[in-house]
Amino acid sequence: MRIMLYSQHVLGIGHFFRSMEIAEALKPHRVLFVEGGDPLPGFKPQDHIERVILPPLMMDPDFKIMESRRGELEEVKVQRSRTLLKVFGDYAPDVLLTELFPFGRKQFRFELTPLLETVERLRPRPLVVCSLRDILVEKNDQAAYEQGVLAVLNRFYDLLLIHSDPRLTRLDETFERVRDIVPRVIYTGFVARPAPPHVPKTKGKVIVASTGGGKVGTDLLSAVIDAVHDQPEADVRLRIFIGPFMEESDMEELRSLASRDSRVSLEPFSPDFPGELARADLAITMAGYNTCMDILCTGVNALVYPFAQNREQMLRARRLEELGALRVLKDLDHKVLSNRIRDALHAPPFSRPGSSIDLHGAARTAEIIADLYSNRSQARLNANRRPASF
Repeated sequence: MRIMLYSQHVLGIGHFFRSMEIAEALKPHRVLFVEGGDPLPGFKPQDHIERVILPPLMMDPDFKIMESRRGELEEVKVQRSRTLLKVFGDYAPDVLLTELFPFGRKQFRFELTPLLETVERLRPRPLVVCSLRDILVEKNDQAAYEQGVLAVLNRFYDLLLIHSDPRLTRLDETFERVRDIVPRVIYTGFVARPAPPHVPKTKGKVIVASTGGGKVGTDLLSAVIDAVHDQPEADVRLRIFIGPFMEESDMEELRSLASRDSRVSLEPFSPDFPGELARADLAITMAGYNTCMDILCTGVNALVYPFAQNREQMLRARRLEELGALRVLKDLDHKVLSNRIRDALHAPPFSRPGSSIDLHGAARTAEIIADLYSNRSQARLNANRRPASF
């Protein structure tokens, strides 16, 4: 089975890692991983995965302006659309998997609509599957948004996979017209990177802070450095992981702040973030999907500061806080943050709900896709074997 997986990250890197985790779970099948954001430096996928990197397009932190660093925007869009169609035609996948679209990535309809129309004309045609995270962002005109999603989903797609445990979050909480969805809808459980085996703790108290890709969240990291400066213990260490897409001006600001305290270090981005969390006593992060799953899998004490642009991270963080999996930072007030860090470093571990939450979404996704493809192939085979009627 050949799978073509389209994944477009526009600000952070959570979409990339979630999609790549699914691609890795699809082994031994072949996966063509088509990505459209800034490529993650130095990342090497497993041998069954081939990467195709479209000319990168990203969005500004307000999700209003599409940005290209490879030439004039409209020319890049034309180039991407042609490349995507050619890659699809050359690879001839059995399954086309699109991450988030049509529930998001509306700005990329210029290349995805022609692709889906091409698929629609094929006989036999590939299975078309939507890979969707747990929570959707709010829209100014929710009714029009949902009608637009349904028009695309019900016309082109065979299956909708929701990467959530419905006991924690359900699609109908952020998408009202679930009953009008025609393709089959299946909850896979959350897609999570496996926790590393037992990792010995280092001496002292280690705090890990990160904002993922780094394009947003510098205010959090700056506030954490200031707050750690107030901690009196000499054995407290703060490790700040710099996102690969952080602006140079933001890095300079962090370097200046970190230079004032020898207990603070700036670290390069780590693809093995679960391993870093497993060795830490406290994590201070934003509340993106992947980060929250890493917190659940590793069991690290965590303070999270949700991205305020929309409801997604706050809703997820609040649900996990209710379960005792982490604590939410309402703001970055210096005194409050200092006290929260001190309390978290010396308090008993938070309760651990990870065992009661389904975190096997990647494996389940691979299983569902393989089963659906096998069933369709068998149905076609049976149809071809039917004797002609006279």
